[in-house]
Amino acid sequence: MKYLIMGATTLLSGIILFGMTWIAVAIYSTRLGGYENFSAAMSAIGYFPIFISIILVLTGISFFVMSFNKYLVDEKTTVD
Repeated sequence: MKYLIMGATTLLSGIILFGMTWIAVAIYSTRLGGYENFSAAMSAIGYFPIFISIILVLTGISFFVMSFNKYLVDEKTTVD
């Protein structure tokens, strides 16, 4: 159960961070003169939040996989 909660928390955190970063880039790119400056705005804000969000999402998925594997092992031992 703890892997499931940790997976949900890290996955949700990664998704929120990823979305908020893209929202910040979109708002900042309009300040730079339009959406054609999107890559300049992304460089100004930085790629670090994107990398952290990808790491959080992958960690969350791995916790879900560990939780599912533990569930399968527990299910198999109760059937035997």
